[in-house]
Amino acid sequence: MKKRKRFAVPFQAGIVDVGAHSIRLDIFEVSSDEKIELLESLSRTVNLGYDVFRNGQVSPETLARLSSVMTDFSRKLGEYRIRFHRVVATSAIREAFNRELVMNRIRNDSGLELEILEAQEETKISYLSMRELLRRKLDFDSLTGICLIVGTGSLLVSYFEKGLMRFSEEVPLGTVRLFDALGSFGVSAEQVVGTLNSQDIRQRLAECVGIAPDQPVTLIGMGASVRILAGMAAGAAAELSEEEFAVMEPGVVAGTVRRVMGIEDSQLAGELKLPVDAASSVAVCAWILNYFLEEFNCVDFICPGTTTRSALIHDLVRRSRFPDARPFHDDLIAVCDAIGRKYGFDPDHAEQVSEISVKFFEKLKRNFDFAPRSLLLLEVAARLHDIGRFVDTRQHHKHSWYLISNMQLPGISDREQQLIATISRYHRKSVPKVSHPEYTGLSAEDKVTVLKLASILRVADALDCSRHGRFAKMRLVMRGHTLTVMVPESGDFRSERLYLELKGGLFSQVFGLELKIEEAPLSL
Repeated sequence: MKKRKRFAVPFQAGIVDVGAHSIRLDIFEVSSDEKIELLESLSRTVNLGYDVFRNGQVSPETLARLSSVMTDFSRKLGEYRIRFHRVVATSAIREAFNRELVMNRIRNDSGLELEILEAQEETKISYLSMRELLRRKLDFDSLTGICLIVGTGSLLVSYFEKGLMRFSEEVPLGTVRLFDALGSFGVSAEQVVGTLNSQDIRQRLAECVGIAPDQPVTLIGMGASVRILAGMAAGAAAELSEEEFAVMEPGVVAGTVRRVMGIEDSQLAGELKLPVDAASSVAVCAWILNYFLEEFNCVDFICPGTTTRSALIHDLVRRSRFPDARPFHDDLIAVCDAIGRKYGFDPDHAEQVSEISVKFFEKLKRNFDFAPRSLLLLEVAARLHDIGRFVDTRQHHKHSWYLISNMQLPGISDREQQLIATISRYHRKSVPKVSHPEYTGLSAEDKVTVLKLASILRVADALDCSRHGRFAKMRLVMRGHTLTVMVPESGDFRSERLYLELKGGLFSQVFGLELKIEEAPLSL
């Protein structure tokens, strides 16, 4: 498994953020003590959202404007001789029908590789950056609440408890999105509330994490418009910096929100000294915040200065200094367990299969090559492999594939999600065949990943067929072409041996190893 490159400090890097309505370049330097110093920042207006949210794709005229800006930013990166940069696009480009054409044009004209920052990844890096900020000054891990990332093109909703994220969802509702889609006179508070109601957020939180109607929660709001509203509520003269946050009484925020909701956009623009379009964005944000303040029992309101840009910078620094760290791992597992709860899974079985799978992976990786992040994909698939039983027991592996394919997993890309779904699909019954479109549609490399990880999952599921955790203390021993599962003597293992024989064939084909169960003294 390849190691990520570590960057010697100090080093310079750049972030290009292609948003729904503006493009921003930040060039910064990271010192030896990980202090981040901004060297230069440039911003250009390009209204991608107007094209995409109204017509579904970026127009030729807007694409030409975008290409020109990106070419200028590429020259600026060259002037600084930047050794590492990241170029990301958020809601507008990721939803554009012609996004591949956009990416190709940018590559040809500017030499920059545009990366689609999927909502799942944006949620992850923003949450990590926010959590890091709040942990420095607050007992964040004692809080339970809802985190909103209010963007111009999308709304990201998360639920956290004891420091871990346990629910995440993208809502197609941004502070400017409706104006782009419907025009300035076609937007109303009723449409915003209707969109939020259609997501059934409270019901889904009740199903996944068991939130009660009167449960007290902390509401965390992030985004430019949220910071403006928080500043109004606090009477602040200046907007929060990226390393600051404000804690307020919900009633104070609610009062400001209701006042903004009752002001005409032109009057609000004059009060805030903003263009009317920007003031309209703040008004939509007020409608969104008002919905959550009324819908949930909010006892605290926190507004961090965290931005997508700062989250990207912190993520870049984290990955460059600690390339093997997995700061979001426990959050993702918590989200999986919450999803499993929604679909009535057996949590003990899911955990046992996951732990057995990890032990096999760790043993095999010494002699076999695995694609990056394979262990994480295997863990998630192990946690979710049985959720299809919620639909039907007989074909539950197929239903698990469908459910996983159509959910949102923070920190997991769309491609990785399809891999997880396909790995889960083959945890029982038949192995991959040419007649299975979910398998044949994968790339050659991804097919190999599915074969390796699905074969491990099948074995792990077979070993916990009794649901009694009998292999929790197992040890794996490799002798030639035989992999022996050493397990403490604790009774009859006929069922496990039978299931291993039925489901272990793919493992033997993939790894060329014979599997055996061997009992050992209890001291194992």
